[in-house]
Amino acid sequence: MSDCPDQLDVDALGRVLAEASADFVCLTTAHGEPFYLNPAGRRMVGLSEERPASGIALHDLYDDRSWTELRNVAVPKVNKTGRWEGRGRLRNVGSGEMIEVHARMFRFKSSEAGRPVCLAIVHRRIEEESDLRKALAEAQARKRAILESSLDPIVTINHEGVVTEFNKAAEQCFGYPREKILGTKPSDVLFPPGDGPGQQDRIDRYLNVGEGSLLGRRVEVTAVRADGETFDAEMAMTISQEQGAPVLTFFIRDISRQKKAEREQTRYAAELKRSNRELEQFAYVASHDLQEPLRKIRTFGDRLQMKYGDKLDEEGNDVLQRIQKAAERMQALIDGLLSLSRVTTQGQDFVVVDLEQVAREVVSDLEVQIEYVGGRVELGRLPSIQADPVQMRQLLQNLIANGLKFHRVDEPPVVKVYGRFAHGRTQRPAGLAPGEERCRVVVEDNGIGVEQKHLKQIFDVFQRLHSRDVFEGVGIGLALCRKIVERHGGEIAVRSVPGRGSVFEVVLPSAHVMAHGEKS
Repeated sequence: MSDCPDQLDVDALGRVLAEASADFVCLTTAHGEPFYLNPAGRRMVGLSEERPASGIALHDLYDDRSWTELRNVAVPKVNKTGRWEGRGRLRNVGSGEMIEVHARMFRFKSSEAGRPVCLAIVHRRIEEESDLRKALAEAQARKRAILESSLDPIVTINHEGVVTEFNKAAEQCFGYPREKILGTKPSDVLFPPGDGPGQQDRIDRYLNVGEGSLLGRRVEVTAVRADGETFDAEMAMTISQEQGAPVLTFFIRDISRQKKAEREQTRYAAELKRSNRELEQFAYVASHDLQEPLRKIRTFGDRLQMKYGDKLDEEGNDVLQRIQKAAERMQALIDGLLSLSRVTTQGQDFVVVDLEQVAREVVSDLEVQIEYVGGRVELGRLPSIQADPVQMRQLLQNLIANGLKFHRVDEPPVVKVYGRFAHGRTQRPAGLAPGEERCRVVVEDNGIGVEQKHLKQIFDVFQRLHSRDVFEGVGIGLALCRKIVERHGGEIAVRSVPGRGSVFEVVLPSAHVMAHGEKS
C-alpha cells in the first residue's frame, strides 16, 4: 500500500466513517473517559445530539454485569493484545430498554510516542447480526440447493486454485466423492495427465488477472473420470468475487454420447454416400448392359411377326404379342432406371432458369396428351431460380403429365401450376442471404386422388397404385421427381383427397451451391 498523502486529514476521515456507521461507536481516552459518541450510538442509548460526550458516564450505559466485564475483562485484554470481542447489554437511558449487543474494543497508539492514546468501543445489535447471519445462511442454502439440483457438473475453484465446490452431478460424472476432491487442484484429478499442467496454468492466470479467453463462452475439452476413462466435455467458465478474492466456477457437460453419435452419423453419411454412388453406378451399368439382349428380343420378335405372323394360329400370335409387350415394358423400366441414375451422374450445372418459360414449353410438348384426354393446363406466375434447366423440365413434365393421366372418367382433367418465393419483396427479412431464399412451386389437379395410407409410397421407385389395365406406366415418374428435388437441396410433398384431386408442392432454394460437391 502506498504512503498516505500529506494533505489527507486522517482524523477527519475517521470521523466521516464513524458518523456514517450504523453501529454504536464511542471513543474514550486511555483512562476510559468518553470524548466522542457517533449519531447511531446516541440513538441507540437515547442521548440527544446536544449533550457532549465528555459528560457521559459509561457505567450508566450498561447493566451491571456488562459493565463489570467491560472493566475487568475487556480493558485488561485490550491493554495486553490491542483488541477484545464479546457480548453485553446496553441501556437506553431515556426508555430504560436493554439492548443485546455484540461488543468490540480496540486500542490506538500514538505513532510518535508509541503509547496508547485512545480506546474505541463498537457495539452492534445482536438482532441485526442475527439477521445478517440468517440472510447469509439462507443465501448459502439457496446456493447449495442450486448446485445440488443442477443436472450438469459444477466445480468452483478459490483464489488459491483449489476446489471448494463439487456438486452431486460432478460426483456422478467424474466418479469421485465430494470429500476427496475438495482442497485438490482440478488439474490433478479432472483432466488427463498430458492436459493437466496446461489447464492449471490457464486457471492460475485467470485467478491472477481476472480475465481470459475462455470466460463467457463454451469450449470443448477432454476430461478424465476416476477410473481413468477420458471423455469429451463442454465447459463454460465464469469468474466472480467472494470476500474480495477471485473465484472461478466451471459449468461442465458430458457430451461424449453426443460426440459419439456425431461420429457415427458422419460415418453413416459417408457410408450412405458411397453406397448410393455404387448403387447409381450399378443401376446405370446394369440397365445399359440390359439394352443389348432386350434389343435382340424386340428385333427377333418383330422379324417373327413379319415372316411368320400369317402362319401362326391365334394362340401363337397371342403369345408373340405378349412377348413384344413385355419387351416394351422392360424397355420402359430400363429407360426409367437410366433417368434416375443420370440425375446425379449426368446433371448439368445450375444456371438461372425461368420456370414460367419452362412450364409453357412443357405444356406445348404435352399438347397431344392434353387433347387426347380433353383436359387443360392453367399456368400461373412462376419465379426464376438457379437450377439444372433439363431437370426442371423433367420435374414439371412428370408432375403435369401425372395430373393429366390420373383423371376421373366423368370429368376432364384440369391441372394448375403456380408458384412464388417464400418471402415477398416487402416481406423479405433483413440480412437474408440469397442461398436462404426459397421458392414454392405447386402443381394441383382435380383427378382421382390418393388415399392417405399410400401418400408415403408414391415417391418410391416402381411403386404403382393401379393396374396396367387402368393406367399405364412403370412407377418411376414421381421417384424421378423426388430425386431431382433432392439434388437441388429441396423438398417435395403431396396432399390428396380421394375423388377430389392432389396437390404436389415443391420447395427449392432460389440460389445456392449444389450439394454433393458438384459445381454451382
